[in-house]
Amino acid sequence: MRTAFWAAVFVILLPVGIGCAAAPQAAPPQTTPPPQSKQQSSQEQKPVSLSPLIPIPDKQATDPAKMAEGPAVPGKLTGGVPVGEAYVIGPEDVVKVSVWEERNFNGTYLVRPDGRISIPLLGEIVANGLTPTQLEEAINQAAGKFLTVTHSSVQIEHVGSKKIYFDGEGIASPGAMEYIVPIKILDAISARGSLKEFANRKNIKVLRDGKPLRTVNYNDIIKGKHPEQNIFLLPGDHVIVN
Repeated sequence: MRTAFWAAVFVILLPVGIGCAAAPQAAPPQTTPPPQSKQQSSQEQKPVSLSPLIPIPDKQATDPAKMAEGPAVPGKLTGGVPVGEAYVIGPEDVVKVSVWEERNFNGTYLVRPDGRISIPLLGEIVANGLTPTQLEEAINQAAGKFLTVTHSSVQIEHVGSKKIYFDGEGIASPGAMEYIVPIKILDAISARGSLKEFANRKNIKVLRDGKPLRTVNYNDIIKGKHPEQNIFLLPGDHVIVN
């Protein structure tokens, strides 16, 4: 009797088990992540340094265009007196010296009556009779004892060694005028404020080395007559206007 009972129960439950095993399992519900704020998104995109010893590279520092520029190289000094390359330095001139990568040599120096300048560490350097370019070469040679590569620049700050002198009551501004570049007598007179009304315009005397050089007629020059009278003056010349 017991065997027949359990056999009947097995026959009844067998289809139910088979149906449960064959039924497909329901897929788990899909969950959508919450939307991220703009602040969270920007923080995630920002590069993070893996080590405090390795800084995050700067975008501008790694820019090939910026890296190709290289360091700035100093050039010639600006300012000063615009003298030509043929200008010859003399006593009472003031020169400005700049040496690349050695500021101890930089400074403004007066050319002494003996024609020398004194630069710290470099000592005495002869400047009289040299052009600015030649003085640069002399400074480079002296600085070569301390520097592997020397590059200096010389600028004339003040001209004191070359002057033209104007004398007489007929000139508007008598006295000495600095001779920077070659200048003709008409331009020199204009630079001194021209002539006074009572000046003897037809008899302007020019002395060179203390001796009479020639007589100039100012009226003829401004009228375009006798242009050969409009001579170039030289340092040390005296122009006398009565």
